[in-house]
Amino acid sequence: MSVQNSTSVRNTWTLPKLDIRQFVVLALLMGLDLALGKLTVGTNVLKVSFVFVAMSLIAKWYGPIWTMFIAAILDVVNATIVNPSGTFFLGFTLSAIVAAFIYALFYYEQLHVSWLRILMAVGLITLVVNVGLNTVWLFIMYSHVHTVDSFITLLIPRAIKSAMMYPIQVIITYAFLNNTAVKQATKQIFHK
Repeated sequence: MSVQNSTSVRNTWTLPKLDIRQFVVLALLMGLDLALGKLTVGTNVLKVSFVFVAMSLIAKWYGPIWTMFIAAILDVVNATIVNPSGTFFLGFTLSAIVAAFIYALFYYEQLHVSWLRILMAVGLITLVVNVGLNTVWLFIMYSHVHTVDSFITLLIPRAIKSAMMYPIQVIITYAFLNNTAVKQATKQIFHK
């Protein structure tokens, strides 16, 4: 029994080879991620986006290594090619990698992703990445006065936005990842 568990853990942390179909689907999901990134609403400090949909599916199908690798590539491509007017900051790439890791940790190899897994994944990403890390990166980039008060001023609207988006993101993620079409695609593309 322990041999199976160690093999499963080992397979989670390897970079699985992809066949042509899986690679094409990954490229399409990357394109979807970039397209959804263009549909953001808000300012540099307060953005609402649905990029999590594509990244959630990448995490469910491709595992932590591929997902973190793709998240880093997409962040750099988005900041330098798709939206070159924005400022590239390596901290946001780190945030994308951390979010990808969390998604993959909870969604990978789950035919049906439970409410609990989605609540925990979205909650961790909301707190650690969106409210935590990203607020720190914005504070470093845009705050002229580095005081606790200026950080709190930046943190409060971001925390409110994240609290409002949390249930929306949970519901959309659950509906999308557990959709019949996604389950059928999982079986056809990944033979699971």
